[in-house]
Formats: sequence, C-alpha cells, structure tokens
Amino acid sequence: MTTKLDPKKITRLLDQSTRQLDDNVLSALQQSRAQALQRQSAPVQVLGFTERFADSGWAHLPHPRSARQWVTICLLALVLASGANLWWQHYHEQQIQELDVSILTDELPLDLFVD
Repeated sequence: MTTKLDPKKITRLLDQSTRQLDDNVLSALQQSRAQALQRQSAPVQVLGFTERFADSGWAHLPHPRSARQWVTICLLALVLASGANLWWQHYHEQQIQELDVSILTDELPLDLFVD
C-alpha cells in the first residue's frame, strides 16, 4: 500500500503546527536550523578526502556509513582478492606443467636449464 504525499498539503500542515508553538520553541528551532545550515556549508570530509575532490569521477558513488556496509565491502574485497590469487596460482601451475611437458617430450633441451 503506497500513499502519495502532496508537498503542498504537508507544507500547510507544518505551517499550522508551527503557529501553535511558543515563541521560545520557535526561536530555538530557528537557531538550530541556522546552525545546521552553517555546518552544511562547511567543507565536508568523506573517507579522508575534502570537498575539493568532489569534482572527481568518484563523487557520485555512495559512501558507506554503517558498520554493516563496511563489513560488506571488506568481505567483497576479500572474495575478489582470493579469487585473483587462485587464478594467479592456477595460471602459474599451468605454465609449470607446460614447461615440464616440453622438457619430457624433448621439445626443450635440458641443457637450457642447467647453469
């Protein structure tokens, strides 16, 4: 069940609600809003980089914020690294096997490998 929200209706309801608040509460809300806007305009540090790198090609990517996201990224990196390692080992073993077959079938002279 999806309810479509009307922004104008929400604005009217919020305006009506703020008219019912005390002046002290309204001033505190205005101060909080001003502080939040001031913090928002300050340079933001994301993963150790300042906003001067925001124009780079990485700015559109989402940045992990929770521990679950960091764990997921670490596990993905671990799986990719172990997969690359397994591929490299298989490739290296295949080269050694081809070399052994070449030596055993006399396609390569043994003197080539003796110092």
